[in-house]
Amino acid sequence: MNPKTKNTPSWKHIINNNFYILKIISKVVPELCFMLPIRIIVYSVIQFITNTWLLRYIINGFQDGMDFKKIILIVLFIYLFGFGIKQLFAYYENVHAPKIYLRLEEYIQKRIFEKNTSVEYACYEDKVFYDKYVKASGDLYNRVMGVLQSMLSFFHVVITLSMYSFFVLSIDPYLVLFIILPVIISFLLEKKKNIVQHEYNMKSQEENRQSGYTSRTFYLADFAKEMRLTNIYKVMLERFENSAQNIIAYIRHYGLKLATIDYIINESKEVFSCMGAMLYAAYQTLVTGSMQYGDCLVVINSVQALIYTIINVSNAIMAFHRNSLYIDTIREYLDYEPKIKDGELDAPESGELHIDNIRFRYDGSDKDVLRDVSLTIRPGEKIALVGHNGAGKSTLVKLLLRLYDPTHGTISYAGKNIKSYKLAGYRNRFGVVFQDVRLFAMSVKDNVVLRRTRNGDEKCVEQALTDSGCIEKIRSFEKGIDAVLTREFDDDGKILSGGEGQKIAIARAFAKENSILLLDEPSSALDPIAEYRMYETLMKACAGKSVVFISHRLASAVLADRVILLEDGEIVEEGSHSELIKKNGKYAELFRIQAQNYVTEEVMV
Repeated sequence: MNPKTKNTPSWKHIINNNFYILKIISKVVPELCFMLPIRIIVYSVIQFITNTWLLRYIINGFQDGMDFKKIILIVLFIYLFGFGIKQLFAYYENVHAPKIYLRLEEYIQKRIFEKNTSVEYACYEDKVFYDKYVKASGDLYNRVMGVLQSMLSFFHVVITLSMYSFFVLSIDPYLVLFIILPVIISFLLEKKKNIVQHEYNMKSQEENRQSGYTSRTFYLADFAKEMRLTNIYKVMLERFENSAQNIIAYIRHYGLKLATIDYIINESKEVFSCMGAMLYAAYQTLVTGSMQYGDCLVVINSVQALIYTIINVSNAIMAFHRNSLYIDTIREYLDYEPKIKDGELDAPESGELHIDNIRFRYDGSDKDVLRDVSLTIRPGEKIALVGHNGAGKSTLVKLLLRLYDPTHGTISYAGKNIKSYKLAGYRNRFGVVFQDVRLFAMSVKDNVVLRRTRNGDEKCVEQALTDSGCIEKIRSFEKGIDAVLTREFDDDGKILSGGEGQKIAIARAFAKENSILLLDEPSSALDPIAEYRMYETLMKACAGKSVVFISHRLASAVLADRVILLEDGEIVEEGSHSELIKKNGKYAELFRIQAQNYVTEEVMV
């Protein structure tokens, strides 16, 4: 959608967008669509009677010589009735409504989270799409409530307008002249105001995201060392200041426009309508005598109320327009169809992985990351992927997991294209450990199983921790596998080193029922000797499973059945460690450079 279309949508488009949100509300909390309109009707009628009709009734009653006791009884009855109704609605608003709104918010957040997990991994690397996600997730609940409030406001002003219009025009039809002009001006200018406000919000939102990121670098533990040991904090402060200055510039640019529009709208209401109607009513009462005192007072009050009500009709309509501008972004996100599609078949528990002549290029790049790669991974086989940074090793792992699909060529599992399998089932065949480990603020057990815990998980978790070499550390905790990791929510939370965190991640792969283990630099935080010993233990624990592991340290490659050397996106050497050493090619050269530092001569042959 181009900017011009987005800023000037048709009313059909605006209505469709607002009803899109109302459908969500009616689906999740239909009682809101019933109770809130009833409350609006009752409140509007009570407000009109007590603020307008009753004033006219009292003053005209005294002027016409009506019995004082009768007037008092009518006033008491109306106020007691209104008080009782308001108490009932107050009880509803404070006791029942919060639970309903919470249910609505929970549903909305779940939709965002579910959409977030369903979109392909590449979306996180797309700045435009990621901006949409941030805006949609941060604004969806507010926009849902905005649409609801706009609809209720429109409903309220229409009811109020109907009552006040009939009431005022029944007193003097010429009063309509003092109402029309500010309404026309307001209607014409509010649409322009919405567009200006939307442009300001969109531009400032990007700057707020920049300043929010800068703020996080100052208090998140991930950046604590760099912020204290380098001068990067000065750079971040400059970014923060630049964002603030940009926002100030937007305020200056758009603020003057918004202030001018508001001034014209307000002056048309105050000067022409309110003062004009006041002078006209006073003249008709005091000079011509055609209007009673009570009528004069309610005209002065009612014309102003009527003007604001009519303008609120315009505001309510413009709110639909304003909501629609934001809903466009929300719908683009929620209606987005992932490019990585689900298949229909259930993935078998084990099978051969076959990579056939694949190529892959990231969006926006002019160069293939992988070129004509063909490889077969047989059940139970242990394969080491080695090579320099940028050779394409991690990309190949992501393709195997269908985080991306190849640009060309196919990947098959158990004889069928992996695109034909259900995504969740296919990915469950893999145990995966990445270099950038993330530990959750939950128990060790929860961090290992990464699902709802079940009876018998304790034994599984302890065995997985034993296989990963982390059990002794966990047993040193007072609560063992029930100890909470990180201090996000628990002052007694346990802090693990980088290497210990990687062992937890490896334990996750062991605890999961899978037939293929993918390890992408899972031991980068360990020293070379500790890494070699970890891989020794890991290979024994994974007897019968296929293992594909990436490591820059080639000493661990000696444990693999086959070594694949990738260079510039292509397989340049393939074979067992011994075969490649005898070949005395690139692998042998790289291995000898590294191995002389930490591997015995016996391992090198």
